[in-house]
Amino acid sequence: MFINVYLKNLRDLRNNLIYWFVGLLVLAFYLSFAYDSFSENLDSFNDLIESFPKELLHLLGAENGLDMSTFAGFLNLEIFGVMGPIMIIVVGINAGTHIVAGELNNKTLELVMSTPVGRNNYLFQQILVMITKIFFISLFIWFSFMFFSTIFTLNLDVIKLIGTTTHLFFLGLIFGSLSLLIGSITGNKTKTLGISTVIAILSHFVNAISPLIDGAKNMKYISVFHYYKNSNPIVNGADFFDIFIMLLLCIILMVLSFISFKYKDLV
Repeated sequence: MFINVYLKNLRDLRNNLIYWFVGLLVLAFYLSFAYDSFSENLDSFNDLIESFPKELLHLLGAENGLDMSTFAGFLNLEIFGVMGPIMIIVVGINAGTHIVAGELNNKTLELVMSTPVGRNNYLFQQILVMITKIFFISLFIWFSFMFFSTIFTLNLDVIKLIGTTTHLFFLGLIFGSLSLLIGSITGNKTKTLGISTVIAILSHFVNAISPLIDGAKNMKYISVFHYYKNSNPIVNGADFFDIFIMLLLCIILMVLSFISFKYKDLV
């Protein structure tokens, strides 16, 4: 019974993961081809970026600056600044919401709980499904851009890209764990999606705006995005302290979810 719940949900994810893989391959091909095409005009692009106001660079997740002279710098803006975080957060929130609030909304959780699987086993296996989904999408992002950077000889560092996608993985897992906790408390799918999305948006703006306000600079430490992006992992590689903080937050949210779900009235 322990294995069946995990494998059943993994089987249901099969087509979804295939669509993600194909979509990310197409995106990686397009961006790699585009960068290869305009790489001769990089000086003009760098001049344009230098004219951007500091506030805009922070909103784009580029508080450390942007260097379009490398493919890594290009991806730092195009993928790992905004698009990648949005994709992985959406995946995480949807996955976490589905575990409790989604199943309650579909009137299927009571059915599952009537089997010998038990609450803790159910939640543990569903968390494994969420981790697996976020992991594979992060892996697809790494593989897609690594593959086409090799095809177009764009000199992308394998280890640093692994570090970046590791940070991205934990960003998605944090918001997946958060939505799981909110869903375990509220039992309402709409509220869970709404609250989780608002927290994600606020977290991004706190990280982007707080360094620009005197007296509020330390507020960035309460934002998940600070630990995701501050160390500039695509340039410097993985930051193990930031990864530890994100991992610790995931564990805390998951433990609180187990406690909340244990006493949740499913009727």
